[in-house]
Amino acid sequence: MELAGTDEPQIGSVVDGVIDGEFEGGYLVTMKFVSQVLKGVLYLSVKRPRCQPQETMGTPPSGMPPASQRPAKKKARVTTVVDPQKPKCYKSGYNFFFPELYARLKPEYHGVEIIITMMIGPMWGNLYESEKQVYQDKGVKDVERYRTEMLEYKSAHEAGASASAAAATVTQ
Repeated sequence: MELAGTDEPQIGSVVDGVIDGEFEGGYLVTMKFVSQVLKGVLYLSVKRPRCQPQETMGTPPSGMPPASQRPAKKKARVTTVVDPQKPKCYKSGYNFFFPELYARLKPEYHGVEIIITMMIGPMWGNLYESEKQVYQDKGVKDVERYRTEMLEYKSAHEAGASASAAAATVTQ
């Protein structure tokens, strides 16, 4: 029901479109109408059911008080001390691909960054091996960087540990 000579979309107009990505609540689309290219989000009007509730839900096992009467469990906090001189772990090829693509897509999908992160995984899976190899090579170089830095780190700490142990025995 397209009107001849109109450059503005009207209700009921026929448009060509491509689904660029899918997320839990809908689709990212690119629509073409005459000379305009429109990018947007189509939201699903019906939410997909996550899971069916159990019939016995709400009734605790026999002999157990309801959740509202049970004492809250406290989680033990575990703090780990990280040495700031320790080398950062290596990145995989995907870890090099992700920020590059994210930076390219962010201006197009401003305000829906979570959708970008959901799109990048399938895009990585759809890359040709030759395209992936560029990023995989960066990952291999980073593994080598990590190994050399780790060897230097360990040798420096072993030398420091043996020196401090020797100093401790001298002072006693």
